[in-house]
Amino acid sequence: MAAQYGVNYNISNGAASPIKVQSDTPIGIAACIKGTNKEMLYTKAGYESTDEMPIFAFSNASKAIDFTKDLIKENNLQDFRLLDSLTCIDNQDVACVIIISFFEESDEEATNLTNCLNAIEAFKKAKHRTGFTPDIIIAPYYSSEAGVKAKLESIASAMNITAIVDLYATNTGEAINAMEAFSSKRLVATWPQVQILNSQGKYAYVPQSPIIAGMIAHTDGDTEYGFSDSYSNRVMNGVTGVEHFIDFVAGEDCDADRLRKNHISTCILCEGYRSWGGETSDEDTIWQDLARVRTFDRIAIAAQKASFKAIDKKASELYFIKISVEELLRDLKGAKVLIGYEVSWDEERNTDANISAGKFYLDIKMMNNPIVKQITLELIYSDEWADDLVKIISAD
Repeated sequence: MAAQYGVNYNISNGAASPIKVQSDTPIGIAACIKGTNKEMLYTKAGYESTDEMPIFAFSNASKAIDFTKDLIKENNLQDFRLLDSLTCIDNQDVACVIIISFFEESDEEATNLTNCLNAIEAFKKAKHRTGFTPDIIIAPYYSSEAGVKAKLESIASAMNITAIVDLYATNTGEAINAMEAFSSKRLVATWPQVQILNSQGKYAYVPQSPIIAGMIAHTDGDTEYGFSDSYSNRVMNGVTGVEHFIDFVAGEDCDADRLRKNHISTCILCEGYRSWGGETSDEDTIWQDLARVRTFDRIAIAAQKASFKAIDKKASELYFIKISVEELLRDLKGAKVLIGYEVSWDEERNTDANISAGKFYLDIKMMNNPIVKQITLELIYSDEWADDLVKIISAD
């Protein structure tokens, strides 16, 4: 408490507060192991049984793999789908939190789908139950179902994160037709399944979604601002083949380009099996670039966290919020994440009435560094060096 007489002093911060952009990328997997149940899972993890199916967080894919292997061995299970999915993520050399939302598999298809939907819904509670929030969510082996795809989109939109789904198709045309039901900047669609050597030493076809999730997480962590880069045109570690042949000829119309043009992330054979995609199906072409969507998401989260401390404080604190946001964007421009930016108070919406009500509007305009999608090389014949040829052939 300040003294009534004499000289008092206060110490405050008048500088811009540093804003950190999220650099980790937790992956959420909705999965089941056929033959197990929630009591078995909770016992394995040391929890008491509850009315809800368990959702666990592991510090990395290796820890999740060990847990799953023990679960399979101790209960003599024959379902290796979750183990294969975790192996696909681990193969991408990424160290990120893995959140597994389990559900029981039923013999009745309708019940089975309902259980899967409930497991996806549980990601909204992941922070409360595990301490972590997923940045990417997948449901391998189930996401080709229309209802599961719709649920993934709904949860991803509600949480402002990315969902990766797998299409079911037997050829390129069927895959493209399946994309007619897509229109979201929150979804990435993949096709076809790819071949890996699984943990049982057998070749198996698996969905791409866990591989792409692992590649995005690896790209995010590869550099300080990896979230602004694309996972496309990078080697898919562990992939030995594809279920359906994808024709790829550089510079020519081919299956791979037709799939990508229709917002489908696929796999090409070009100096190794590589991812080929990175587009969403949003109706606005600006948000069809997944790297741009994720860049704006990360900046928005960072700016939101920084601005939150001004809530319920005097309006003069907003001066420092504006400075902090500008410093964040200046840093991102210096790192070549952004090309340019502009921060200003909205003169039209910051009316006297809104200001009196404590409502303020800050406009943040920016342009990210675009991802290169196409390069055209113009090869032109010219005879302007004919004199050089004459000199060469005329030399003694």
